[in-house]
Amino acid sequence: MDPMEDSDFQIYLYLEMELKRLRTFLKCTVGWSEYLVLKKSEEDDDDTDEVILSLGSLLCKIKDALDILIRDSGSVSQLENISFLPVDTGLCCWVLFEAVMEIFSRLRPKNWQDSSIIYNMLSRFNENKQVLGQEINRAYVTFSDCLSKLTSPMRDVNELMELIHTVLEILTGILTCCDGNVHVRFAMEPFHVRLQNLKVELRSLRSFICFAKFGVVEHYQLQNLLIQAEIFTLKAAQCLHMFWDYVMHNIGYGDYEDVEIDILIKMDEMLQNIMFVDPFAPEIHIQALQALKASGSTHSLEMKNKEIARDFVHSLSDTLWILFANSSNTSFLVSVADQMQTLYDGLLFLRAILTNQQGTFDELREEMKDFVGDLVNKAGTVVCLLCVNGVKDGFAKETNDAVCDFLEKIKHIKAEIGNKYPLTSAPNFPKTNQLGFIDVLLENLKELTNCKLNSITLVQDQIQVFEKGLVFLRSFLHKFVDQHEELQSLRSRIMEVADKAEFVIDSLMVGNIECSSFLFETITEEIKHIKIEAMEIDESKKYNTAEVQKFTSILVPSQGSTSTMDEDVLKLDEETTAIIDRLTRGSMQLGVVTIVGMAGLGKTTLANIVYNDPSIMYHFHIRSWCCVSQLYSKKDLLLQILDCITGKHCNTNLKEMNEDDLDMKLYRHLKGNRYLIVLDDLWGTEAWNVLKNSFPEDTNASRVLVTSRLQDLASEIKSNCIPHTLRLLTNDESWELLKMKLFVPPAMHVLGKEIARNCKGLPLTIIIVAGILSTLEQDGWEEVSRSLSSEFVSRRDQCKYTLELSYKNLPDHLKSCLLYFGLFPEDELFFTQRLVWLWIAEGFVRKTELKALEEVAEDYMMGLISRSLVMVEKRRSIGGVKFCKIHDVIHEFCVAKAREENFLELLRGGNELFTFHEAGKVRRLCIYSKGKDFDEAKIFCPRVRSLISFGLDYNPVVYPCSFLHVFRIFKLLRVLDMYQIDLGDVFPAEIELLILLRFLSLKVSLESIPLSIANLLYLETFLLSGFYGRLPDTIWNIKNLRHQRLDPYRGFILPWSHNLENSCGLCHLQTISTVKFFCWENLDRIMRLLPDIRKLKCRLSHSHSKNISAGKCDGNSGGKCDRIFALDSLARLESLCIFTSAVGVEFHIAFPMNLKKLTLSSLCWKWSEISIIRKLPNLEVLKLRYESFKGKVWDMEEGEFPKLKYLELDDLDIVKWTGDGDHFPCLEKLVLKKLCKLEEVLSCLSCSSTLEMIEVRRCAESIEDLVKDLGNEGIKILIRD
Repeated sequence: MDPMEDSDFQIYLYLEMELKRLRTFLKCTVGWSEYLVLKKSEEDDDDTDEVILSLGSLLCKIKDALDILIRDSGSVSQLENISFLPVDTGLCCWVLFEAVMEIFSRLRPKNWQDSSIIYNMLSRFNENKQVLGQEINRAYVTFSDCLSKLTSPMRDVNELMELIHTVLEILTGILTCCDGNVHVRFAMEPFHVRLQNLKVELRSLRSFICFAKFGVVEHYQLQNLLIQAEIFTLKAAQCLHMFWDYVMHNIGYGDYEDVEIDILIKMDEMLQNIMFVDPFAPEIHIQALQALKASGSTHSLEMKNKEIARDFVHSLSDTLWILFANSSNTSFLVSVADQMQTLYDGLLFLRAILTNQQGTFDELREEMKDFVGDLVNKAGTVVCLLCVNGVKDGFAKETNDAVCDFLEKIKHIKAEIGNKYPLTSAPNFPKTNQLGFIDVLLENLKELTNCKLNSITLVQDQIQVFEKGLVFLRSFLHKFVDQHEELQSLRSRIMEVADKAEFVIDSLMVGNIECSSFLFETITEEIKHIKIEAMEIDESKKYNTAEVQKFTSILVPSQGSTSTMDEDVLKLDEETTAIIDRLTRGSMQLGVVTIVGMAGLGKTTLANIVYNDPSIMYHFHIRSWCCVSQLYSKKDLLLQILDCITGKHCNTNLKEMNEDDLDMKLYRHLKGNRYLIVLDDLWGTEAWNVLKNSFPEDTNASRVLVTSRLQDLASEIKSNCIPHTLRLLTNDESWELLKMKLFVPPAMHVLGKEIARNCKGLPLTIIIVAGILSTLEQDGWEEVSRSLSSEFVSRRDQCKYTLELSYKNLPDHLKSCLLYFGLFPEDELFFTQRLVWLWIAEGFVRKTELKALEEVAEDYMMGLISRSLVMVEKRRSIGGVKFCKIHDVIHEFCVAKAREENFLELLRGGNELFTFHEAGKVRRLCIYSKGKDFDEAKIFCPRVRSLISFGLDYNPVVYPCSFLHVFRIFKLLRVLDMYQIDLGDVFPAEIELLILLRFLSLKVSLESIPLSIANLLYLETFLLSGFYGRLPDTIWNIKNLRHQRLDPYRGFILPWSHNLENSCGLCHLQTISTVKFFCWENLDRIMRLLPDIRKLKCRLSHSHSKNISAGKCDGNSGGKCDRIFALDSLARLESLCIFTSAVGVEFHIAFPMNLKKLTLSSLCWKWSEISIIRKLPNLEVLKLRYESFKGKVWDMEEGEFPKLKYLELDDLDIVKWTGDGDHFPCLEKLVLKKLCKLEEVLSCLSCSSTLEMIEVRRCAESIEDLVKDLGNEGIKILIRD
């Protein structure tokens, strides 16, 4: 590559790095040269003389190189007048070191008018650097060898700390330079993890020495540690010195022909072994810690020392994490997961205390501060013991004892803190959809029972006992615990056992038989004990349903009358008028009008405005308001209505009446009168069914006005009843409402408008924010504007109340689906299909006999939409929801509720990542961070089941190896979604470890996937953005695959081999996109392997074969083929998208008769060839895009497209669209895009009885006029740029 392609700043960084590593070498040499001179004065040694002469010669060469640099920078060099004698190496080092620092002071990008100066300096410096670099490397080797023979350290503690800091600077600089150059990124890949580990080790060493320094009484007690630390640092410096030559070689500066092979071998060896230079290094650490403990100095953690201790604990957690992540044992993480998790969490908790996160350290009693100091020492001992003894199937006894002692003391500190600052402790098990959780366990057990592996067969009897116990516990939960608050402790015990059972089942599924089977007995015993207690409760039948209903009916008091939050309300005239018209006009029959919308949108407010409107008061003889709410009794509802009619002062005897008498009394009051009854906050048809017989039908235009969050409620109450859906407020309306609730001084108008806009159109949010602002001085408004969030608002009682009620009213399976929205960023636009696939992978969707899982999941989605918890953002062409979203208020509620119920954990940004210390309780983890933060945070959650990561980088440079810990530690993952983090051109082979995955989504840029992808036997959804090559043959072995979506444009190739002749294929695959076909001789065979395909997107290309053009070949045709793309065998295919990159090649397609949606592009067919499409009996959506058809005239015939509802014509060269007779008998929407030549439109469209909308986008004005001429009262014309 050409080095001049680099930016000016990048070249500056390269030169700066050269100077930094030279400075590091000189710093190492200062102490070494002084030692050599001292040694020569004490003993006359020829070897020492030789080393001194060699070092002096090297320093002279460095002087010459620096002299050139100074001259090239335009400065006057003083080095040429300085000469060094060999014995003056110490002085020489200092002079040269100062020269380097002088160049540093001059070398700043802003000081250079011509960037070529920097480039010339770098080029000149590199001309003779190869020889210089080799001599420096030999000097490092000499330093390290001699130092290992010493009995006392060469440097004092401060000098060593400074040296470590300098080496860290080089390492950080190397990583920064490499991140900025894509050519180096590939070369860096093999070393990136080891360099990151080296960085952690250097930091750990520095923090350890720092921690030990302030407590050790006698300096000699640190000697062994300091010697080993200096050797380690020198080797690290040498390693980085060599590595920089490798980097510069790949960038293109200099010619290092022998560097490539040599550096690869040496770097790999050095980086693998550099973690602990000496096998006794951990023991040396332990000795230092013991000396520290004996000195008692850890019992005086002052502020400065507390920070040192914090850094030390941080380094311990990093070291522990590396030990786990880099373990060669593939199963130990599962076998000791609980111990490791608890230990790691304990370290993070200790770090949090020292960081003062808990707000407690400075307020702890003095003896507890001493206790914390002692605990820091114990933490160091534990980690060192792990390094010495290792971790295999468990901890060694010495290690285990130390771990247990450490964890007991952590509990003691937590108890102490809990006395002053109560700590919330969420359970490990999920509290949401617990029956569904056990259902998933039972399904996994069935998979284990059907497994034919010998290892599983050995524990089949235990599995069956396990299964029977879980079946009983599930039935008990379903029968009793949902109804009895007093049995919650038993419910918790059941779920704790289920959580343990899940861990054992998953461990078995990943093949960890030895370390999981012994847990069977313990858990089975726990199940037996719970079963005995549950059976006693079942037999006693302590409670009955009537008592429960009586008990729960008083939990939520009735709101009674017509009151709203405030008398000042924003009147939306068009909304009010629409409701008044529906109440006062129309049929004389008793009518029902419904106002629907999400919580906090103002349904009750609007109903109250209407209720008190003068025209309503005049029109109706009797008006009454009833707040239904979630929990109600018929008597209470009747009393509310009668109170409004008769007045509360007249109802003295009403409460003494029974329901039947009240029912009759109300009926008599209403009989013969035109009445309006408002049923506010209706949660279902049950309340309506209870009251409807009390409302007489006198054909006098009486009305019932209902407010609800349920979209479907209107039609359930009365057929053909269309709900009135309340909209969000505009920015101007939001501002007006805020001013109604709060006096806003003129000087605060700009800020006030911003606050109102941030409320995003939800009236309830605006009202609550106004209440907050009313308690603040005006200078506090800016803080509110900055920090305004739905979480802040949701703390207000009324907002929380409405959302809590909505949540409690949800079925369990919908609760999980709703909370899942909390995993994603605020204001996220959800692709419904993708969300549905995630729900299925999570196990939220239950199987039914009549519907596919995807259909059931879509029903779940519609259930949330109908309750106004989810908003439809965009619909599909013929119904259904394509994109959806939730309001910020609901999003914050989902996040808070999900955390409360141990459903998920959300970590936003580096700060939350680095301070998170409860990983052991997390089941689903969502991370919003930069890739670098994610890598360095060392999140350790071996029991997490779902990981979703959102990258905050702009075009981030991410090394796949940075995320290898995800695959090595998170081995029980079922969902891995990293589609926003670009992993580049390497597909991590370690992904084969995640064999429990159901959902995998990655972003890459590559054309090959390893064969080991077949290890993911349970994978259901595979999304791989940026893949454009040939899938491995092993893809056919993933029998559970349901949805596969890869690069949407370039396409991928499905493999074929004769080994697949007898294969049943991917019999569950429903979605595949975008597959590229060019070897059509195997098309029929491939299609046979996809019997259940329902949605297909494909790209047609030229055949690579010279003898076979495409399609079905006649063996006697001499290689000539009909280009027929035969899809008619795909009987279940409903959606098909076809485009081609084969210019000038004609394709003929045999379509399946079941096709409902068809999108074509680039086929260049003649309009006469549309005959193969027009007779498709089930086609409802047709999108004809760029050059799908060519020709000026489309002359239609009568009777075409019998069921077509949606037609889109996009970027075609059509001029006339004509036809006689009736066409498109079912067409509802017509979309015209970029039709610049169109002059005539099908005239019969103006007479269509079904056409509802014509949408015109980016067309000429003449076309817009043509369309407008077609319009009538029943057709909406929408014209967009």
